[in-house]
Amino acid sequence: KAVVSTQSTGGALKTKVHDDLNGSVLKLQGDITKFHVATAQQVMKHKKGIIEQQVVLNRIADSAILLQSMAAVISRANLAAEKGDVSELALANAWCGESHQRITQLVADLQNPKLTKVDQATLDVGKMSLDSNGYLAKSPVS
Repeated sequence: KAVVSTQSTGGALKTKVHDDLNGSVLKLQGDITKFHVATAQQVMKHKKGIIEQQVVLNRIADSAILLQSMAAVISRANLAAEKGDVSELALANAWCGESHQRITQLVADLQNPKLTKVDQATLDVGKMSLDSNGYLAKSPVS
């Protein structure tokens, strides 16, 4: 086992993890830091108006969910390894690697002031639904 020290806004957290999980823990640590910075920037930029920034809030929520899932997967795999079952380590590292890539993209998108085409299309559909007082599409079976 290795001791990995992570720094967060809440102070130092020391966690004992299986050696094979060190890389995932370091990814989680870095992602938490990037998430914290990007989220703080968005709150400072939009202030109370952040509640109106649905694209930003969606990216923040998706990132938070991925961070939580990374922590849960690492914890579960580590507990299994402590009990002698190392079968979950590779799966945990794969999940954390994929989540890390997704978080990196979400944080980059948060820091990019331009909306993507998909973002704009989503906002346009939402505005059309709002303007028509409800769901736009008619049922094809009626």
